[in-house]
Amino acid sequence: MRSLIASISVCFIIGLGCSKTTDDSGAEAVALGDSSGPTWHQDVRPIVESSCSSCHSPGGIGGFSLETYDEVRLIKDAVADSVSSRRMPPWKAVDGCTEYEHDISLTDDEIAAIVDWAAGDAPEGDATDSRVGAPPEAGSLERVDLTLSLPLPYEVDTESADDYRCFAVDWPLDEDVYVTGYTVNPGRADLVHHMIAYIVPDSAMDTIAELEAEDDRPGYRCFGGPRAVEQISSNWLGAWAPGAVQGMLPNGVGIQMKSDQMLVLQMHYNSASGGTGADQSSIDFQVETEVERRGWIQPFTNPQWVIFGGMDIPSGAEGASHSYQQAMPRDLVFHNANIHMHTKGRTARMELERTDGEKDCMIQIDDWDFNWQRNYQFSEPLQVKQGDKLRLDCSWDNPSETDVDWGDGTGDEMCLGLTLVTLD
Repeated sequence: MRSLIASISVCFIIGLGCSKTTDDSGAEAVALGDSSGPTWHQDVRPIVESSCSSCHSPGGIGGFSLETYDEVRLIKDAVADSVSSRRMPPWKAVDGCTEYEHDISLTDDEIAAIVDWAAGDAPEGDATDSRVGAPPEAGSLERVDLTLSLPLPYEVDTESADDYRCFAVDWPLDEDVYVTGYTVNPGRADLVHHMIAYIVPDSAMDTIAELEAEDDRPGYRCFGGPRAVEQISSNWLGAWAPGAVQGMLPNGVGIQMKSDQMLVLQMHYNSASGGTGADQSSIDFQVETEVERRGWIQPFTNPQWVIFGGMDIPSGAEGASHSYQQAMPRDLVFHNANIHMHTKGRTARMELERTDGEKDCMIQIDDWDFNWQRNYQFSEPLQVKQGDKLRLDCSWDNPSETDVDWGDGTGDEMCLGLTLVTLD
């Protein structure tokens, strides 16, 4: 992402990739090129719509729009460089691990089409014969049934780089329902490190009121978990981290939300990059009264790291690694996989080791990037048998002068796996 933005800046400053001509009046005009090779409407537009514009749309996580011919043409060489190096689109799961839905990575032919189009001065082609790409199915809801937001705008505390703040939010429905999809809308993507929506009982309100009284700012401090209840007893209704792509839960799965429950939204803000100001993030939900499968989001890591530390990453280390595995207590079904680390992450892998020794890769990332953390939905749900071992491996580079361990701060590290689980 930073490379693409840098290329755009160079384009604007010195004209790199901005092929220009001068008309009779001396005014500059962008050359459209000829149409003997790939054109925008016939060849490039379908690729961009299928694999780029879901992030690169107005207000999207890509930071700028790539929805129109003019927008893409303006930075054609930067786009060609980003796709040919496979920095974009940011599909971090390696080939050969397993099969996923909604794969936005480009084929060799698609990359060649974009590179040749840019090299040929980006011809527009015939707009009346335009091919339309199929937008990815992931990342949107069929409808929005309710939207919940932080109760008040929150002025982020920048006295320390990391500010953990929790906000109690009433669940407005008076009947038990299932959340079948959600989309987090970070109000300040430059400050939000993550959001976790914890499900807690209404009976926690008295405890929450005591926590909110600790200072005169909205919400309350909550490093490590929701505090109002034990973290181990509070399920997740949803979560967001940079680069997350959300939307409908797969395979008819819904997460139950009861009428006597509420949400605690844990916001982790990081202002190390210099951001300041107020945030009022929100979540859109789609709900149903009945679903095919009742599920839950299952975080997976070594509890010893969380409670006692021991995930040591020494100063100056390259490729320091830790792993954890645990036998599954019953038959389960896994529907997706996700990894969460911080900025020193290098590689990560989550796999199942069967009781017969066979291994099923769930996700493997060889070039971790904190800015692109998404769920990877399996093409087929993964059947898990009692006794199968779930294993998590992470590695890090630590160029700093300080030893690093598990911790809540962005300068600390984590090794956390996530998967959507059902019983059948």
